[in-house]
Amino acid sequence: MEIPQIIARLPDPLLPIRILAGLGLVIVISIFVWILRHLRKVETTISADNLVPALRGPRNNMILMASAITLIVVSLLLFLIFHA
Repeated sequence: MEIPQIIARLPDPLLPIRILAGLGLVIVISIFVWILRHLRKVETTISADNLVPALRGPRNNMILMASAITLIVVSLLLFLIFHA
């Protein structure tokens, strides 16, 4: 009877990993928001100076896709860590 009580009192062994994964998700989300703000600032500068390149849209989409894929991967890893 004493063994299950001892096991119940032990702290979660994955707690440091879960904290680190949560911190990583917050960092990735903040980087994604920073990239969005930066791209908007670049677009307003380009529009104000009449320097509209032909390939502006695909380049921005590629940057956003790379950031979004990273955000999705970190979110999935965090989900797996919390359900382990």
